[in-house]
Amino acid sequence: MVDKNLKLYLPFDDPDGNKAYDFSTSRADAILSDGATFTRNSKKGKALSLNGGECLTAQTIPFSGNFTLSAYVMTTQSRIGWVVNLLGVENYREQWIDVVPKQWYFIAFVRNSDTLSVYLDGERVSIVSLGGGNPQGLSLCTDELLTTTATIDEVKVYDVALTEADIMKAQANNDVEYYIDGVNFKDYGVSVSKSDGIIGRLAQKEALQVDYDNYHGIVRDRKRKRYKERTITLDCFLEASGRSAFVEWCSRFMALFDGDGTHRLTIEYDGKAKPLVYEVGLYDDTDITKTWGTYNTDLMVGTFKLKLIEDEPVKRVLRHISANDNSKASIKVTSSKLLNIYWGDGTHTYNVAGNDTVVEHTYALAGEYDIIIAGVIEDIEKFETNDIVIWELLK
Repeated sequence: MVDKNLKLYLPFDDPDGNKAYDFSTSRADAILSDGATFTRNSKKGKALSLNGGECLTAQTIPFSGNFTLSAYVMTTQSRIGWVVNLLGVENYREQWIDVVPKQWYFIAFVRNSDTLSVYLDGERVSIVSLGGGNPQGLSLCTDELLTTTATIDEVKVYDVALTEADIMKAQANNDVEYYIDGVNFKDYGVSVSKSDGIIGRLAQKEALQVDYDNYHGIVRDRKRKRYKERTITLDCFLEASGRSAFVEWCSRFMALFDGDGTHRLTIEYDGKAKPLVYEVGLYDDTDITKTWGTYNTDLMVGTFKLKLIEDEPVKRVLRHISANDNSKASIKVTSSKLLNIYWGDGTHTYNVAGNDTVVEHTYALAGEYDIIIAGVIEDIEKFETNDIVIWELLK
């Protein structure tokens, strides 16, 4: 679901380069310059290392109304500060606080009516009056005079004042969430205790080989490796309030895998910006181990394994975000190998190939859609899109 109050979201988990994708509906992608880079020394995935440089986006903080700005910050200095500029000469609010160098902190600025509250790791450490006016600027500072070597991650700007509970939730580490076709397993009382096959090296297909009788060993073709299908096994358990509910929830959950075509498995392991996504099928039977409750109202728990197969395991993953209906995704690709595109709304386009081939898709409803491009991704010669590249290569 699209959060229309989220006006900027820079997770900085992008492919190395000078662009930081905005995962909000604003799509105000930021540009890195003057030494700013992505670093893996981060709170979540990658982060932005300023190195005295800049990261510029066209999106601005909505100072004329309520807003929330949050981010993770790490500095080599022993304190950080913030300055709020107000209308007038020498009219500002400033505060500094001691921190541990090279340690990550979650900081949030919340403007609610005439006050600005500052939260550090979920605790409110400052509340100042804005004197009846709107802020003119807001800066987060270190003791470095000319430049900053601070590292920043997960920058979010909202056009509403988040509550203290919202701030705590934003900082909290979330569970790993499993979805099938956009439906959370937990909505059916199902949790995953263990997973196999979601990451790691795929099994390689047998390569061409020649066995000469007058030579030791064999001669094997070591070029252009190709891989077998992916097998994903999820160890699951289902809780229900009684026997009838247990049977009903089991039936309804298994029915999610019915229907034609493949099904989209999504695993959110560290927020929503960079999930693992797979187009899978459930082809084996699934036996549920359970013990019937003594009474129909007894809590019942059953365990089972889901064996899911992904036929096309090598892929590129994009994200399309729009707050409007009938938005369009566009891909321009040059590839001599056939590619299959799964648009994330249950539709697909097969056998895409050729020189500068343009493929477009219209989404009837607003939302977020993860697009899978499956095939010999390594042989794509040219690629352009108006969407976010989440994974250049996922296998």
